[in-house]
Amino acid sequence: MDLRYMTYCQPGNPFYDVPATAAADAGAFPAVTGPLPEGWTRTDNTHWLLMTPPATVLPGQGWKIHVSATLENADRILDLVWDFCVAERVTFKFIRSAAILKQRNSKYGDRGSSGKFFTVYPCDEAQLERILTGLGDLLDGERGPTILSDLRWRSGPLYVRYGGFVARLGRSETGELVHCIEDPEGRLVPDVRGPSFRPPAWVELPGVLQDALAARNSATLQGFPFRATKALHFSNGGGVYQATDTRDGSAVLLKEARPLAGLDEDGCDAVARLEHEHWALEQLAGLDCIPPVVDYRKGHEHWFLARAYVDGKPLARELLSRNPLVNGDGPADGGAAYAAYTAWALKIVDQVERGVEAMHAKGVVFGDLHPNNILVRPDDTIAFIDLETATPVDSESAQAIGAPGFRAPTGYKGTAVDRYALGCIRLGVFLPLTVMATWSAAKVDQLIGVVTENFPVPADFADRIRADLGPDPHPGQPAEVDPQPLWTAPTRADWPALRRTLTDDLLASATPQRADRLFPGDVEQFSVPGGGATFAYGAAGVLWTLAELGRTPAEEHVAWLTDAVDRAADMRPGFYDGLSGVAYALDRLGRADAAAAVMERVRATPPDDLDHGLFGGLAGIGLTQLHFGDVEGAARTAALIADQAPGGGAGRRRPGLLHGAAGGALFLLRLYEATGEPKYRHVAGELVRHDLAEVGWSEDSDPAGSEDAAWKVPFLAFGGAGLGIVLHEAARHLPDPEFLRARDALRERAAPSFMLNAGLFHGRAGALLALRHLHDASAAADRAVAGHLDALGWHAVRCDGHLAFFGDHTLRLSADVATGTAGVLLAVETVLGNADLGLPFLAPAPR
Repeated sequence: MDLRYMTYCQPGNPFYDVPATAAADAGAFPAVTGPLPEGWTRTDNTHWLLMTPPATVLPGQGWKIHVSATLENADRILDLVWDFCVAERVTFKFIRSAAILKQRNSKYGDRGSSGKFFTVYPCDEAQLERILTGLGDLLDGERGPTILSDLRWRSGPLYVRYGGFVARLGRSETGELVHCIEDPEGRLVPDVRGPSFRPPAWVELPGVLQDALAARNSATLQGFPFRATKALHFSNGGGVYQATDTRDGSAVLLKEARPLAGLDEDGCDAVARLEHEHWALEQLAGLDCIPPVVDYRKGHEHWFLARAYVDGKPLARELLSRNPLVNGDGPADGGAAYAAYTAWALKIVDQVERGVEAMHAKGVVFGDLHPNNILVRPDDTIAFIDLETATPVDSESAQAIGAPGFRAPTGYKGTAVDRYALGCIRLGVFLPLTVMATWSAAKVDQLIGVVTENFPVPADFADRIRADLGPDPHPGQPAEVDPQPLWTAPTRADWPALRRTLTDDLLASATPQRADRLFPGDVEQFSVPGGGATFAYGAAGVLWTLAELGRTPAEEHVAWLTDAVDRAADMRPGFYDGLSGVAYALDRLGRADAAAAVMERVRATPPDDLDHGLFGGLAGIGLTQLHFGDVEGAARTAALIADQAPGGGAGRRRPGLLHGAAGGALFLLRLYEATGEPKYRHVAGELVRHDLAEVGWSEDSDPAGSEDAAWKVPFLAFGGAGLGIVLHEAARHLPDPEFLRARDALRERAAPSFMLNAGLFHGRAGALLALRHLHDASAAADRAVAGHLDALGWHAVRCDGHLAFFGDHTLRLSADVATGTAGVLLAVETVLGNADLGLPFLAPAPR
C-alpha cells in the first residue's frame, strides 16, 4: 500500500481529504497566530510556517540546520529556537502543530523527513557555526528523534545537512518530479533526502562539522553478536533484517527500534512496542505458532530483538498465489481448484483460530492480527509474527495500530480486537476485500455472498464470520440492512436509468465552496499543482464526463474550474495532470476562449523535462494540439519525441498507455491519420515495439508463466490493457503479425475475475474499457465483459443514500475519472451506451 493514502484518511470522512483547517488551527502552536517581530513576514502552508526577517536574500542552497523534538518538549524548544533565530535575524520554519509533528514521527511517517521540527537557513558557514554553537548551548540535553538524513551535532537535538533552501523541481532517474539542487556545472540534480547522511560529492564539509562527522564514523555496534544478511523491511520505527547469530551460526530475524520514532496512536514509540513484543514472546514461549526469543539488547542508540527465523511466506502472499478466484485458475476443471483451495484455506484459518485462543489463554492479546503477520511454513503450519502491539488480556486495551481491513471498530477492546480480525481473515482468505467490510452490514453480506457463491464453504461460514465481527462492527449505523441492493449488473435496457442515478449521485458530492477541489477524488488532488482541477483527478475530467453523457454541467461548476486553473500558476502542461486536459475539457464545455487561453500557457511552458507519456508528457500535449487543429504545433511536439530514444525523456517510466512509449505511439498514429506522413507511422511502430519489450512480452511468452510479468498487468495506466489498445490502433496502419498476436494475448489478460480497485486507471473499469476496445465478438469476451459489469458491484457502496465507488486502495470513496465514479461511468457507457466514448483520443477522430 502507498502509505501516503493513510495521511488523507480523516475519521468520519468518506472521501480522501486533507486534515480540516479548523482542526489544524485548533491544535496549532501559539506562535502560528501570535504577533510577528517587526518587519518579519510569515508564510503558512499545510505543515510548515516559514518566518523571514526583513531585507533577507537566501542563497539557493547550502548547509541547513534541523532541530528535532518530542511531543513533550516541542513547546519549550519552539520558544527557545524562535527567540534565538529572531535575535540572529535568520530565516527559519517550524511544524505548525503537535498533531502534525506526531504524524511525521509516526510509524508510517517518511523516514527521510522524520524528526524534523525546525529548519534554520544560515546564509553562510560563519553564521552556520554561530547558530550551531548558540543553539547547542541552549538545547544540549533535550531529547528528539534521530534525523536519519542528517549529521548529528553534539549531544542535543541539532542536525545538519546540505540541501536546497528554495523549491527547485526537476526529474529524477525514474522520471518523477523531485526537489533539486544545482551542481558545480549548473545542472539540476536530485536533492537526495534519504535515510542516511550523504552530502553531494562536490561539497566540502565545513570545519565546524568535522568533529561531528568523526563522532558519527566512530559509532559502531561493538560486541554485537548479529550480522545482518538481508534487509526485509523498513519503517519510521526501524528496520527488520534476516541475520546470522555469530555465536552459533543460526539464522535469526532481527528487529530494530528507534527511540522516540515510529509513534503509534497512543504515542508509544518503536522501543516501547519492541518491549511489548519481547514481553509477549516470553509469555507465549512454548507455543508452536510463536517463534522463540533469542536475544533482546541495546546496540548503540537503538534497541534490537532477535528471534528464531521462520522459513515461511506471509499468508497474504499465499492466498494471492493459491486462490483461484484471485489468480484466475478454474473453473475450467469443474470447480476442483475451488474445492482444493477451500480445504486448504479452512485448515489455515482453523490454525489461526486455535493460535489466537491459545494466546488469550496465556494472557496475551495480539492486537495487530492480519495476513501479513501470519507466516505459512512449507508444511502448511503457521507462525505469528510482529507482536509489538500485544497487550495483557486483563488490561482490556483498545487497539493502537491496525492494518486497514483488519482493524477493529472504535470501542472494541481486549480479546474482541483479535476476534474481529479473525472474522476478517476468515472472509479475506477467500475474498481479499475486507477493507470494504468496515463500511456497512450490507457490504459484509454482499462480500460473504460472493464467497458462498464461488467456494464450497461450510453451512455455518457466514454465521461464524458475523460472530467473530462482534455485536457492533459498524458503530453509528442503523442495525437494519437496506433492502435496496448495492448493485445489479446493468443491461442495455436499464443502463439509462442507472446512468442517471450515478450522475445525480456524483453531482451530489460536489463542493463548489471549497477552493482546493470541486469533486472528491484521489490523493493526487492534493499533491500536484492544481490537482483539484485536473482531468485525471479533478473537476476537468468529471465535468467532461458529465457533458459526454448528456448532462449539462452547472455554470457554478464550470466557473469553479476556470477560476481554479487561473489560480494555479505553477500547473503542469500535461493532459491528465495539467493544463492540456483542462483546455480540452473547457472546449467541450463551450468555453472556447478560456480553452485557448489555457493552451497559450501550455505553449509558454518549456518542454525540456517532459517524457513521451500521455499522462503528463509530450504525447498528451501533442494530442491536445491536434484536437485544437494545431497541426504545426503537434508536428513540433512529434519531433521532440522522435529525437529521443524510445521510451525516453526524463528517466525510465512504466511501460504502457499513460506513462510509457505507447502513449507517444498513440499520438504519432493520430498525427499520421491527420497528415498522411509515413514517418509518424514508422516511429509509432518503433515505440510500440519498445514497450512490448519493456513489458516482457515476446512470441515465446508463456501465458501460464510468472504473474509478475508486466504484460499480464490488466491496467489501463500501465501494463497490458492500455498497451493492448495501442497495439489495436497500430495494427490498423502497420501490417505486423506480431502486433496482432500481442494484442490478442493482452486482451486475454484483461478478463480477471478479481481486481482490487474499481477505477479506470488501475482497476476494473479500465479492464472493461480495454475489453470493449479490443472486443473480438467471441463468447469468452462476452463473458468477461459481463463478469466485469457484475463485479463492479464489489466496489460499490451507498453513502448518505447515494451510490458511489471506492477509490484506489479502497480506503475512501472517489468521484474522479482515474479512480472513481466518473471513470466507471465512462467504461460502462462505452459498453452499454450508444456512443463509442471511452477516454479521449483512444478512438480515431472523425474526419
